[in-house]
Amino acid sequence: MKMMKKAIPVLACAMLLAGGHAWSQEPPAPAESLPEPLPVCRLDPRDSGKLLEEPCRPAPPVRPRRSVAQVIGRMPAQVTPPVVPMAPLPPSPAVPMPRAPQPIGACDTGGCRDASGARYNGAGNATLDANGRICHRNGAFVQCF
Repeated sequence: MKMMKKAIPVLACAMLLAGGHAWSQEPPAPAESLPEPLPVCRLDPRDSGKLLEEPCRPAPPVRPRRSVAQVIGRMPAQVTPPVVPMAPLPPSPAVPMPRAPQPIGACDTGGCRDASGARYNGAGNATLDANGRICHRNGAFVQCF
């Protein structure tokens, strides 16, 4: 523990000296002062996804940019179309409500009969009644829609 107490100030001093050395270094020279300036970036005419020469520097601006105030204009007023009166629709025919499920009496390969003797033609759960309405068989009951 005593050894550690002595080592901490020594390490702190070493870090400060090393950090001061890093700050005293000169910044890197700009690209313009290099003996050979980099070429301006251009696209390869054979493959537009690649540069002609690498490394390269961006091209200088054609004109200096200037600041411009952003103007946001209002949308023009829209003219509402005139209201056209609609003729009333004729009354629609009444849609029959589905009946209560009917118990199935007997079934054969062509369909089933309910307890009152009405025939439901078709195989499986989807059948048709005598009026051509779609009926659904669910266990011992059939209901038409």
